[in-house]
Amino acid sequence: MRTTTDHTILFDLDGTIVDSAPGVAWSLNRALEAEGRASLTVERVKDLVGKGAQYLVADALADTGGIDDDGHPDRVREAFLQIYSENPIQDTIVFPGAVDVLDKLRSDGVPMALCTNKPRKTTLPVLEAFGLMDFFPVMLCGDDVENRKPDGRHLLDTIAKMGRTDAPAIMVGDSENDILAAHDAGLPSICVTFGYCHMPFDELKPTVLIDSYDSFHDALARIVNGGTAA
Repeated sequence: MRTTTDHTILFDLDGTIVDSAPGVAWSLNRALEAEGRASLTVERVKDLVGKGAQYLVADALADTGGIDDDGHPDRVREAFLQIYSENPIQDTIVFPGAVDVLDKLRSDGVPMALCTNKPRKTTLPVLEAFGLMDFFPVMLCGDDVENRKPDGRHLLDTIAKMGRTDAPAIMVGDSENDILAAHDAGLPSICVTFGYCHMPFDELKPTVLIDSYDSFHDALARIVNGGTAA
């Protein structure tokens, strides 16, 4: 019979472990202001995050006057990434209970990895600033892979990098990118409700849905013991 320690746990970052949208908005707006563009609200940025910096910046430019030339998105993206990497925890917090869950999983010997669409340039400073780096000896960021979430290959590539292709795995995330990737990879999922999802949860159909990290270990036990309902 499988136990919790037999499972690999893959975590998303933004909207799952850290509430980064206000910080992303702060850095993005500095980059937009340098272009003479208007700022975006945090709520609008929440609508745009999840697919990676390339899409975030392109959508932000579309919102604020359009794209001036072919190289415009790349220039603004590089400016945004530089600002964000220099201010990784500006207006950002770790969600309550997240560190306790990671601590418990690590102490129990559960293998964990990070699977995020966030670029490595901004992922590493966030992890370092919040002391989260040691939880994730393996991570695959959005610019590390050819097929990022919601493509299930992002998850499977992460598992392969861990050398655990024969072990069961579970995806923990907050958005359609995470849960659709889990479906695509044939993995169960735990979806948190406090992130940046753009789909109704009853359509997304995660294996288990939780409203706080207080419920995480019960959710994990349900999956390990064969539960399937969200």
